[in-house]
Amino acid sequence: MFLLKDAEVVAAGSTRNVYRHPDDPNLLIKVIRPSAVKERFERGAPWYKLNVKRRRYRHLIAYLREIREQIAVHATGSEHPPFLQKIVGVVETDMGMGFVVEAVRGRDGAYAPTVAELIQRGEMDQSAWDKLGTFFQDLMNSPVIVADLHPSNVVLGYTPEHGDHFVLIDGIGFKNIIPIVRMSARANRWSKSRKVKRLRTAVEAQVARVAAGETMVEESRPKGAVRRSNLAGKGRTLIITLAGL
Repeated sequence: MFLLKDAEVVAAGSTRNVYRHPDDPNLLIKVIRPSAVKERFERGAPWYKLNVKRRRYRHLIAYLREIREQIAVHATGSEHPPFLQKIVGVVETDMGMGFVVEAVRGRDGAYAPTVAELIQRGEMDQSAWDKLGTFFQDLMNSPVIVADLHPSNVVLGYTPEHGDHFVLIDGIGFKNIIPIVRMSARANRWSKSRKVKRLRTAVEAQVARVAAGETMVEESRPKGAVRRSNLAGKGRTLIITLAGL
């Protein structure tokens, strides 16, 4: 069992904390916060989540969604796509089941920056846009179902094999009661095209705001899981939500 309660949180999303793997610096462990289970599946939750304890997978259904998508890719006979973070397995932790994934790192060896961070640093240049376009194309041509696509769950990673490329680190799988996107490739492609368009529009807007001298603040929805990053400059504040981790 891995002891993570007192470990440093590398990143925090709306439901999960991310920790370094104690035995392997190339891996990360994602764990669902107990508070998130109460907030999302108990009091105040949508009616279809209130009986989560009667559902076979309970709150861990999120893990199953992601694993399904990786299996769907391999079922086509393809190798693991570079645009998708690789799932390694599951482990037992003192906070419940942990989801182990490969850490995506940038060219400098540090954890790969998100699109939101690239915008903050003024690094969404033409080269980055070209790579983002390749990411969109690869995502659209794959069978992967995407639930969430936003500036904070897409990172710019680097490997000797693929060079600099964008990677989706979260938000895959379907969340609808009726899984239309799983039953229809056309519906899945249509759904992804809408999300791609929204992300492109959001990035363009955020780049423009930063160029205008606005301050960007990153934060996650749950209390106690806030990460803030301020840019020098005056003006209004732009808030980016880290959702879905």
